Amino acid sequence: MSQTPDVRTPNERLAETIAASLINAGLVPSNRLDELKRKLANGTAKAEDWCHWIESAQRNTRRKEQDDE
Repeated sequence: MSQTPDVRTPNERLAETIAASLINAGLVPSNRLDELKRKLANGTAKAEDWCHWIESAQRNTRRKEQDDE
């Protein structure tokens, strides 16, 4: 039984690892995963993107905390 070779580029593999870590840490919301991976792999993530992602994660965290009260 042979394994299918990984056809992703090194940038794509690294972007996937970084994106998963950021989401697991709660720094970026999971609904931004595809956009985050694409922009990381292509090197097109801008400061505005990072601000938007982090602010979205913070809003989600605040909502969850309010729901838990």
